[in-house]
Amino acid sequence: MSDFAETLTEHQRKRARLYAYFACYFGCVSEVMLDSSAIVILYIGMLGGGSMLVMLSTSFTGILNMLLMIPAAVLIAHIGMKKAVVTACVTGCVGYLVMASAPFFGPVGRIVAIIGCMIYCLQRSLYSTTWFPMLDAFLRKEDRGSFFGTMRYTYMIFTGVIFFLLGKVMGKNPPMILMQSVIGIAGLMILGRLYCMLHFPQNNREEKPKRTFRQSLGISIRNGPLTSYSVYICLLSISYTSLVPVTLIYLKQYVGLTADTVQIFSTVGIAGSIIGYFCYGRMLKKLKIKRMELLTHFIFIFAAFSMFLLNKDMTFFLWMAGAVYFMSSFAASMYMCNNSTELLALARPGNKPMAMAFQQTYQNIGVSVGRAGTSLILGANLLAPVWNVGKLSFCSFQTLFLLYGVIATIILILFPTLPAIVPKHHDYYEPMR
Repeated sequence: MSDFAETLTEHQRKRARLYAYFACYFGCVSEVMLDSSAIVILYIGMLGGGSMLVMLSTSFTGILNMLLMIPAAVLIAHIGMKKAVVTACVTGCVGYLVMASAPFFGPVGRIVAIIGCMIYCLQRSLYSTTWFPMLDAFLRKEDRGSFFGTMRYTYMIFTGVIFFLLGKVMGKNPPMILMQSVIGIAGLMILGRLYCMLHFPQNNREEKPKRTFRQSLGISIRNGPLTSYSVYICLLSISYTSLVPVTLIYLKQYVGLTADTVQIFSTVGIAGSIIGYFCYGRMLKKLKIKRMELLTHFIFIFAAFSMFLLNKDMTFFLWMAGAVYFMSSFAASMYMCNNSTELLALARPGNKPMAMAFQQTYQNIGVSVGRAGTSLILGANLLAPVWNVGKLSFCSFQTLFLLYGVIATIILILFPTLPAIVPKHHDYYEPMR
């Protein structure tokens, strides 16, 4: 728990939480648009990008975060958190504006869109490494679960309404100028996030670490609970992070749904996330973190195997796929809150940016391996387009769902190593009681 948070008045903590909520509202549109919505997927497709290029755009965040999280923590130690936030938000805005300008570049427009996507993803490691330490300055241990649940619940309602309305407005063949405008506005909204974060209370003791880079990294590596949790989420991220984008690509390119139907379908996932975030605080108090982590893991396994077994010719296929998509998004929202809660519990005071960068580096190794690996598999046509088992027929996308389910099942073996299972350690671990 941050001692600094205890020195603040309740009014100061409440005011800081409100700024944090609005920082999410301004910044979440661009994040959800890239991570969970069909907008960017459809946009790159309209510019002539194929399955490999579309899937590659979803993997940039994981690849760059894997490489840049720890360097970002080092940079923050030199320039401070506020300057890091300014750099991150301005870079993110520029990335989306470049993406929006892609059609003006003619035949190379899809490459420009990918470059803009990469520019945006470049800043996410710097932003993420500052976000949690800045929250910890005003969040007490007992505030974590309810804060993360409420924050994500409300911003998913916000984005859910926006993307549902966009699906209605887009129609079957959305005009390019509409897609450009939506992406450009999402980029400009990132500057609103910057304004809000500059009003967070600042814990100057975290701004000037007394340790060297090697000492800080060594402390994180020797923290057994942090290391075991980091390895677990790395492997879990391989299996679950491609479920959402692959499902949307599957529905568009194999099932043959129209663009507006795919976008509206994606809001089912947003609804699942909203419900997950809304319920999280209450569920955490009743089930505690170890049961929440186990429940989340089993839902991922169920969702992956269900998408593998569903066939597009089944009666009510779209309804069943929507239910599974809802459940996978529900589990993803719980995973995000579990991860954020454990991240603050595992980050040792005085070493928070490095501890959080260390954990998120492992997480993003999993994201990059999962999504980049999926992209290469699709691009190289490594899977049989169609294969049969008796009377059942499966496509390459369903093979991927089977692979995700098998990986998630295998890594259940690591569950007993999680800090929440054995919460008493000699190393640092301060969970919510």
